[in-house]
Amino acid sequence: MSTFYVMVECLPWLALVGFGLYFLLTALVPSWRDKNWKHWAFYGYQTFNQNPNSWLVQLGFAQPPKPVAQGDFDEKSAALLYWVLAALFLLMGIGGLVLIVYRSIP
Repeated sequence: MSTFYVMVECLPWLALVGFGLYFLLTALVPSWRDKNWKHWAFYGYQTFNQNPNSWLVQLGFAQPPKPVAQGDFDEKSAALLYWVLAALFLLMGIGGLVLIVYRSIP
């Protein structure tokens, strides 16, 4: 098994590790947070097939879906959500990398 093939196999798992690190840094470092990092919006079950950022909406050919409910988490709940997402993505990414390295050893 070539080194290039192993590196190509590792790319999706490295992306998951990157998402995990982003969520971890957002939970830990206040200066890393965006302006609306605590904001949430629910678009309902009927509008999941309509992307509010699609090119049809951006060009003005379609109306963006309106959220059914929206609000802000309190800071403690938002940080806890980011901690959970960081742990989930980091565990999946590191687990996938370990599995690929284990399978590539002859």
